[in-house]
Amino acid sequence: MWCREMEWLLCVSDSIVELVPSVQEFPGGGSFEVMATRPRSDLYVNLPALKKLDAMLLSMLEGFKETEFWYADRESDDRDPLKTAASNNRPSVRQEDKWWLPCPKVPPRGLSEDSRKRLQQCRDCTNQILKAAMAINTSVIAEMEFLVLIWSPCPRMAKIVWERSYTAT
Repeated sequence: MWCREMEWLLCVSDSIVELVPSVQEFPGGGSFEVMATRPRSDLYVNLPALKKLDAMLLSMLEGFKETEFWYADRESDDRDPLKTAASNNRPSVRQEDKWWLPCPKVPPRGLSEDSRKRLQQCRDCTNQILKAAMAINTSVIAEMEFLVLIWSPCPRMAKIVWERSYTAT
């Protein structure tokens, strides 16, 4: 599923091209200058790095085939989730954010030390991948020219939030 969704996201980049002059040679001995397409320079520079980050994430996801933990539907417990939530002073399952996501489950004795270390390493690596992707994103956005017609109607608060989010990284 991850590969399919990444392919959908990246297929758009195949259409974002610029025209560059190139010489086309004909078998009969003539050459003509024609305009050829190539990926836009900002995409051409950043796509290899983004593909490398994606490959790192995929290899990490492949390592989660045999784990000590598993995921279960939040409402699949034998107990009533509304009663359980009320007894824990938590909102009901449907009132929680992202209630549709499955809930991680671990064995009663907990995770082994090796499994904990591996999960921590995956977490650290994922954070580094996220930082690298955000840095690429920030540099691309910083190089973009915003049309005044598009930027001027934006509410003042949206501009402040945007400036803070991209200057803080």
